[in-house]
Amino acid sequence: MSANAEKHISYIFFSSFILLQVFLLLFNGSTYGGADNINHYQIARYAFKYPELFLDLWGKPVYTALLAPFTLFGYTVARAFNILIAVLTLWLSFKTAKHLYPGSSVFTIILIAFSPVYFFLVISCLTEVLFSFILIAAIYLFIRNRYSLSAVVISFIPFVRTEGIILLPLFALALLLKRRPFEILWLSTGIILYSLSGYFVFDDILWLINRMPYSLGESIYGRGDLFHFIEKSPEIFGIPFIILLVPGVIFWLYELFKKLSVRDNNLILFILIAGSWMIYFAAHSYVWWRGTGGSLGLERVMGGIIPLAALTAMKSHDLLFKFVNKRYFVYGVLSVIAFTQIVLLFTKNELPLKSDPTEELVRKGTDHIRYNHEGAKVYYFNPLVVHYLEIDPYDTDVSNWGVADKQQPSNSMDWGDILIWDAHFGPNEGEVSPEALENDPYLRKIKSLHPLEKITVLGGYDYSVQIFEKTDNKNITEIKVANQIEKVLSFEDYLNEHVTDVNGVKVWKIDKEQEFSPGIIIYPDQIKLDEVLDINVTAEFRGIDILSEDEVLLVLTVEAENQNLRYEKVSLISSDQEWRVVHISNRIPAQLPEDAIIKVYLWNKNKKNFFLRKLSVKVLSY
Repeated sequence: MSANAEKHISYIFFSSFILLQVFLLLFNGSTYGGADNINHYQIARYAFKYPELFLDLWGKPVYTALLAPFTLFGYTVARAFNILIAVLTLWLSFKTAKHLYPGSSVFTIILIAFSPVYFFLVISCLTEVLFSFILIAAIYLFIRNRYSLSAVVISFIPFVRTEGIILLPLFALALLLKRRPFEILWLSTGIILYSLSGYFVFDDILWLINRMPYSLGESIYGRGDLFHFIEKSPEIFGIPFIILLVPGVIFWLYELFKKLSVRDNNLILFILIAGSWMIYFAAHSYVWWRGTGGSLGLERVMGGIIPLAALTAMKSHDLLFKFVNKRYFVYGVLSVIAFTQIVLLFTKNELPLKSDPTEELVRKGTDHIRYNHEGAKVYYFNPLVVHYLEIDPYDTDVSNWGVADKQQPSNSMDWGDILIWDAHFGPNEGEVSPEALENDPYLRKIKSLHPLEKITVLGGYDYSVQIFEKTDNKNITEIKVANQIEKVLSFEDYLNEHVTDVNGVKVWKIDKEQEFSPGIIIYPDQIKLDEVLDINVTAEFRGIDILSEDEVLLVLTVEAENQNLRYEKVSLISSDQEWRVVHISNRIPAQLPEDAIIKVYLWNKNKKNFFLRKLSVKVLSY
């Protein structure tokens, strides 16, 4: 691609990218990254009021300092900060690619901008985008022979994302190979500066260690597969990206082994570019596998190394020219791959993003507090609570994150205080179980919010939001019954060839010819709907055959327009011919579509023989 064409296409690309991201900024119903967005935003927003927040290691001091001025204009403008940083990152990536692979710069920045994880990070208040900027800036300066400045810039990367510290040895090695050993001292700039700054605030020169928010012990988030991030690579990079990345790595390694020399500039570039993203990728894979370092196995953490992976992928540009020395053919192949990268991003993701159902429940909960308990102090676990209530999260007179007493939370509260618990943050980060709330003698539940679709969160909890008030009169009725309906399917007066007598009781015999049992249907308009529906299903059965896991299922569905809004199942298990009982209990919002129906039945999935004595459904609305 000629330099002139590359220049004009880059202008079009950058203009289109900025317009697209601003559009999504204004019209997305949800923000990628969830509550962490809010935490970073709030730390930066209140840093001018509480200056110690500028040194908050979870918030990342460099990110906080740069974001803080933008937060003065609100959450939307704060998220626009990442658009600015992303554009600068793409520009430096463009310049770096132009130096390494002349004619391929536009393809490089398309891979970066439209890699799934990076694309969605751009309009968030998350640190990965700034991390990518610091990293590409340091590398760009290095290849421009600005070694001291490169070392100074990269020295601050641990204060954008803590794990960035693992990249400093790579830069030290590159400087040694460049015979610039004295520039290595500049790699300590960030650590020295922040150590001294914290010393005057915390009176502790080792505060970076002593106040580290991440434990190297076992994480509350559990652990996962060592190859988790490899398996998630299509969601991180995009398949077209990977098609270039894998041969790009292999060809680069081939070049290095072909010319074994520690002074080879190609080796130094490999260490800085490919080495940086690969060691970062490997480190996150390891800590998730070991279940340490507070890792949750989130794909978005890879957003920070996308530019370097793209530069590695463009090594395929050299590979193509090695085999087919025809410029138009090579650029044609790269154009198809880049175009496919863009198309797949938009076809696999619904844009603008819809509102997250868990965020909507938190919003409804905070609306209830705002309109019914204005002025009450709020205890919370999800950072979205204080964000939606627009209150200062650091003013303990109006709000408090978590409770000191995990077993009896009311001991940490005063009369009339409100506690809003959600099933993700409450039992995990907050360490408060739902049982502790229900059993607390001074907490009265005043609101219960559930999603229509089942959402299982960390710890295996079904997501919900529960609001409690501390009161000395918990005996006030907690659930006001609006209405209820119970339907029971038994076979005493049922005339059917499948009805038989077992020990004087009429039962339905299900055999291999019947895939489904008789069922029960309830229409929501049969009861007066309030806020919540409690659905309790019971089936009494006796096996003729041995019934194992997932062979025969008791099924509860909530359907509308031929779609399952909620699907629950439990296996019927029996190794003898005793009567047994299985249950399904579910709680969903009462605001159902007009054409919704509740269905209950048995699914004879593996064509077994058994008896059904009774099937019952009880629906309670309150």
